[in-house]
Amino acid sequence: MRQKNHLLNSVIAIAVAVISSQTLAAGFQLNEFSATGLGRAYSGEGAIADTAASASRNPATLMRYTRPEFSLGAIFIDPQVDISGKSPSGASLDANNIAPSAWVPNLHYVHPINQQFALGGSVTSNYGLATKYNDGYMAGSVGGKTDLKTLNVNLSGAYRLNQHFSFGLGCNAVYAKAKIDRYAGDLPKLFASSGQLPPQLLDPVSRLPANTQISHLEGDKWGYGWNVGILYERDENNRYSFTYRSVVKIKFDGNYKSDLPTQYNPFLGAVGLPLGTSNNTIPAHLPLNLPEIGELSGYNKVAPQWAVHYNLTYTRWSQFQELKATNNEQVLLKKNEDFRDAYRTALGVTYFYDDNWIFRTGIAFDVSPVPVQYRSISIPDQNRLWLSTGVSYAFNKDASVDVGVSYMHGQKISIKEGPYTFDSMGKAWLYGASFNCKYTCFGHLLNMLTVL
Repeated sequence: MRQKNHLLNSVIAIAVAVISSQTLAAGFQLNEFSATGLGRAYSGEGAIADTAASASRNPATLMRYTRPEFSLGAIFIDPQVDISGKSPSGASLDANNIAPSAWVPNLHYVHPINQQFALGGSVTSNYGLATKYNDGYMAGSVGGKTDLKTLNVNLSGAYRLNQHFSFGLGCNAVYAKAKIDRYAGDLPKLFASSGQLPPQLLDPVSRLPANTQISHLEGDKWGYGWNVGILYERDENNRYSFTYRSVVKIKFDGNYKSDLPTQYNPFLGAVGLPLGTSNNTIPAHLPLNLPEIGELSGYNKVAPQWAVHYNLTYTRWSQFQELKATNNEQVLLKKNEDFRDAYRTALGVTYFYDDNWIFRTGIAFDVSPVPVQYRSISIPDQNRLWLSTGVSYAFNKDASVDVGVSYMHGQKISIKEGPYTFDSMGKAWLYGASFNCKYTCFGHLLNMLTVL
């Protein structure tokens, strides 16, 4: 029983850590599923199959493994996202480090059955978002706190048709938890001086403190989807793949609350602000579509010690059009997002130094799906350039470690949101490490766990 409790506690700890994620791809998509991939800017992931992690990207690569294998790792994300601006009231809107640092662990396992069938599983996070402003931030009505955490559990299987073609199919269970907080900031003063307020609201609204919570929305839910992959192996040194991941529809069931009095609601609804509940908590529902993704990948070993790998990823972000929270038929909160479809392209090189050391590098470009007119300081998204490098060291034929580092540079952008105008600049460093273990090593680890 003690052994089982130790194992259960470990699994729970990993799961909680995985969903503590930070957005660092276009929109709020995450790529950080392996340290090995991080070192090559995740180029060619659908065709490489060098660790168990690759099978979570393309289930067809399960047929590339000849022994059971698992990979356990984590990536530390250290972002630097700064906001600057000035309110029409004259107040400063400068805010630094609005995106907190985060750990994104990952766990992968593959299990060949025979020469035609294989199974696999993984625990990762594909989407995440966290931005945080002080409660008294002057633009708190559009900033505040925004948090989306996801946990993706994937089970997959693969079938080899012949020496050239393999096919894979996976199912995904996605747990998502979201929280949105918004505060009054100096918006009451701006409305009071604009002449838009009814006379009876002029005095009480103008006296609202900046840290008045105008909306709090929190909820969680499971959603389900599937993914498929095709791997074409022209020969041992040249492989190509196509993968597809379906949309996952999350219908959050949660709670909504606002410190604003309900008698303000006719005015709030007319100007598009969240509705008040007089500090009472009521049920709320918010649908969120995690978009479908298609990816083409290639891997070519062009010399005994050199290989190139590349991919093009297309994400249908146009499936994310708005954030809309409702209570029955009443709209509590609504924000147009109007995301557009976007792509990511990556190119990398691997150098096989000897039987123990492998070096890799990569470059990628991530296109933002956010239209200029819908840019937001809660998701200050921008086009990103990735520069990555990494190294693997094999202790023997059964065990190895990977280390990867990426620098991500975002373009400087301007944001017009509500009555405010901002400038935003973002960059990030990502550091990853993983441990990979094949059948013999795996048996030794199981024996150690049994002793514990």
